[in-house]
Amino acid sequence: MARVENKVRSMTAFGRAEAPYATGTAIWELRSVNHRYLEPHFRLPEAARPLETQLRDTLRKTLSRGKLELTLTLKPSNVETTGLEINQPLAQALVQAAGQVAPGLDTAPSTRCRSCSGRA
Repeated sequence: MARVENKVRSMTAFGRAEAPYATGTAIWELRSVNHRYLEPHFRLPEAARPLETQLRDTLRKTLSRGKLELTLTLKPSNVETTGLEINQPLAQALVQAAGQVAPGLDTAPSTRCRSCSGRA
């Protein structure tokens, strides 16, 4: 009996998938149309740019043709933060350590925030 391989001939499609992660939701959207060659285009957030090469390689192993547009959106969760919690003993130990190191340096330790004063 001859084996029949079902190969997709039409590449026109749209897909969407959502996956929760630690601080929100990742949303993938895929659009594709027929094209003679495999031509993937990625719209990724800056944090996910290093994944582009791996994604291209994975697509090449699975697909041989089609013009693809893949979009990743990272949606942060709406969990409200409870505010900043300061570890007072650690903060005091850091100030004390800075005071001990300062005499060997040309400048005294500063507790002033440089970026808060408008200087970078």
